[in-house]
Parts: sequence; structure tokens; C-alpha cells
Amino acid sequence: MSVPESAIQRAREILQSAERPLVIHDNDPDGAVSFCLVHSICGDARSVPFKNRPSVDESFLGKVVEHSPDLIVILDTSRVSIDFLERIKVPVLWVDHHEPAKDLLQQFPTIHCVNPRLWDDADSRPTSYWMYRIAQKNLWLATVGCVADWHLPDFLPEFRTHYKDLLPESITTIEQAYLDSKVGTLVRVIQFNLKGATSDVRKSMIALARIESPYEILLESTTRGRLLWKRYRALLPGYETLVAQAVAVVPDGKLHLFEYAGGEQTYTAELSNELLIRFPDRVTLIARSHEGKRKCSLRSRRIALPEIVAKALVGCEGHGGGHTNACGAVVREEDWQKFYARLRELVNGA
Repeated sequence: MSVPESAIQRAREILQSAERPLVIHDNDPDGAVSFCLVHSICGDARSVPFKNRPSVDESFLGKVVEHSPDLIVILDTSRVSIDFLERIKVPVLWVDHHEPAKDLLQQFPTIHCVNPRLWDDADSRPTSYWMYRIAQKNLWLATVGCVADWHLPDFLPEFRTHYKDLLPESITTIEQAYLDSKVGTLVRVIQFNLKGATSDVRKSMIALARIESPYEILLESTTRGRLLWKRYRALLPGYETLVAQAVAVVPDGKLHLFEYAGGEQTYTAELSNELLIRFPDRVTLIARSHEGKRKCSLRSRRIALPEIVAKALVGCEGHGGGHTNACGAVVREEDWQKFYARLRELVNGA
């Protein structure tokens, strides 16, 4: 394990001593599961999803004032502004797996950061993996969070002793786990429950944090399980329609572009994951128009995407980044054609 046990233990002690933590987390299954694992230690933890903002910045200060926390927990994002950190007056625990902001951590040495890449840059295991090591609870939920972030964890054998019907031993790849197992179904249940109105997402997060068994959801055996399953079933047909449309698109060389208008619900990241599984030799680009911008999700098995995206963005108004084989980008509508032409050239020439 790249993260020293002392750092894991210290994070556990910080959470155990907190009474009113405010948890700012990415609005994806890895971030949501990580919040639930914090909640398993601190029952009064408050969820603030990191959604539609380029960074954790001063816009979050209102939530800090509203909840008056004794601890800020930042999960599954590397983008935190100096202004935000300078203006909060409580301790910070930061658990992440993206490229660490080393300069920021040096400037704020009191922040306790658990990020495997501080010790081993090649270790990018998900935030939910590290939160499980910290919490030592909710094995099933941690496994779902890891699979959602394309990782089969080393605690999978233990998971299978309790839930082998959810991820049978015949399933040996992350692609199979994501599309062809009940764990994959649970991934999509969480994904779909993070969509829609903030009030609906808050209800779903509260329900998810209180779920004790995955069968509450899969068998709809409790009120909270039924709430999550109902939301999933309501959105599934729309998602399946988009998948069929995306699969039918003819690729542009090595690049598979699917553009859609969005609407009440968006599925950009989910579509890019599914197309990558179906077409592993292509670079998948899902793009939707929103408020004068193109919001993109890219996936590839063989190309380092952040570097290519950064080159394609030169001279364009926008930003992008993420993991080596999975990243996002936001581009101003007026610059879309320029960005896409460069990206296509770079991908097809790689």
C-alpha cells in the first residue's frame, strides 16, 4: 500500500473526533460513496456535492457559514482554491487520487491529505478505496465505488465471501463488472440518483448513507432502498435510448464522437464509459451543449488524454483534465470546431 498506515490512522482519528463535518465531494459514484463512508464514522456529516464548478472555491463559503462545521472534508477532487482555504478557520481533511496539488499542500501544511500519488505517482486507486481503508466499514459500498471508478479492489475476495452473487468469480475484468454484474447495476443506481434537482439528490444521498445492505436496493426491501431503485428505473429508459444512438454513430477515424443536446438529465460520463467498453480500440468523446459551452467526457485505453486535451485547448476558452485514460473538458461553443479539429488530428496521429 503506497499510503503509510500512519496517514490512514491519522485520517481515521480526525474523523472520529469530528462532530459536525462538512463534506465537499465530487458528484459521481466515487465521491458519493466516499461521503457515505465518512458518514459511517460521523453520523452528522453533511453532504455538499461538487457540481458544475471548476473548483472548490469561495462559492462554498456560504455552506461553511450555514453549517458551522468543526471539520471540512474534501473528497475526490484536486481543484481547491487558495482563497477558499485562506478563509476557512477549521481543520481540513483531503482524500483524493488525482494529481496532488503539492504547492497548495506546502502552503497549508495543517491540511491532512490522503492521496496515494503523494507517495507513488502510479497509484491512482479511487477515493472510495482509501476511504474504506480509513473507515473500515461498508465493504459492499466501497466495492461499488471502486468498480464505478474502473478499479477491482484487492479486498474483492473478502467481498465475494459475503456477496458472491453480486460479483461472481466468473467475472474477471472491470468491463464485465461494470456492465454484466449486479455491482454494475448498483453503480448505475448511484449514478442516476445523483442526477436532477438538488433536493432530490439530497434525499438520495441521505438514503444511500443509511443503507445497510445492497439487497435493500436490489430487492426493494426497505423504504430507502425503494426510493433509490425507483429513481434508477425512472431514468433507465432515457439512458438506454442514448446508448443505442451513440452506438450507431460512425467513428471519425479513431475518434468516436457522440453529440447530444442534453435536457432534463445528462449522461455524459456514463455514455463515455459504456462506449469505451463496447469499442475499446477507439477514443470516445461524448459532448453536450449547455449554456454556450460544450461539456465533454473522454475515454481511451491507450492514449494519455489530459496531454492531448491540453494541446487541443490551446487558443480556446475552456479547461480540461483528469486521469490518464479518463478525463473531461469544457469548451466555449465558439471554439468547439477548432478544439475538435485539433483533437481529431492528435488522436488520429497518435
